[in-house]
Amino acid sequence: MAELVAAAVLELLRPEQAEERYSGAVHTAVAACAEDTAGQTCYICYGEGDEDEGLVRGCACRGEDGFAHVSCLAQGAQAAVERRRRHGGPGFARWVTCGLCEQVYHGVVKCALGWACWKTYL
Repeated sequence: MAELVAAAVLELLRPEQAEERYSGAVHTAVAACAEDTAGQTCYICYGEGDEDEGLVRGCACRGEDGFAHVSCLAQGAQAAVERRRRHGGPGFARWVTCGLCEQVYHGVVKCALGWACWKTYL
């Protein structure tokens, strides 16, 4: 049984599918967050990022805080890992926690960041 599960997981996590899985997860997250993010601006790039991507917020931020592109969150998480390697800091925790409210991402945003992390470190 364990061998069947391992084979199924390997089929799901084929490296050549990384971009497709990431893009699908981002699309799902953006669609799920669309109503809440309408008219908001990414707190990381201030609207200079991928205008076609759309915004998400999957943490405990309230009001106008915490809206971001998944790609901006991923770039920030990757930078945090690099800083951690050099100087200390949150490291991989930034892949799963918001840099503003420090709460764990949840739902489809957490899933999209998981695929972004996987794609980044293939």
